[in-house]
Amino acid sequence: MPHKIKAAFIGEGGLLPTVIGAVLDKEVLPKENVLVARTDEECCAAFGDRGVTLLPDEMNAVVKAEIVVVCADKRSELGTALAPVMGCTRGRIVIAICKKVDVAYVAERVVKGTEILAAPVEQAEDGSYHTVMEFSKDFLPFQVEPCRDILASFCVMDDFTS
Repeated sequence: MPHKIKAAFIGEGGLLPTVIGAVLDKEVLPKENVLVARTDEECCAAFGDRGVTLLPDEMNAVVKAEIVVVCADKRSELGTALAPVMGCTRGRIVIAICKKVDVAYVAERVVKGTEILAAPVEQAEDGSYHTVMEFSKDFLPFQVEPCRDILASFCVMDDFTS
């Protein structure tokens, strides 16, 4: 059964469409609760006809979401993706999906009051993604399940740290 939360999907690189596609294919969230910015032409073209909610830009998507999934192929691109929305993250969960990302790196780029889940992904030789979840200290236990399900839709969960 899908989670009834709304999630904004923002970022750069090949991971973003991979994550959105997996969330839709595995019905982790209702399709209308998947929020995508119209400024992301690749994702709009790939998922616009699948019933996702298209919003004018990343900031509008983040403001309407409870969870913000930020994807990037490189750590520097993650900072670039977070820059336009950093002031809108208070009271939201940010799931950062990127190689070599950690909670401290994301915390420097969002406002206080943002709960953070860092998911440093690595791609195995067989093409599968693997991650270990790292939570910020203020992350509430009841919020773990929907976040884990989003990650598990495209990624093997190796373990978690707090």
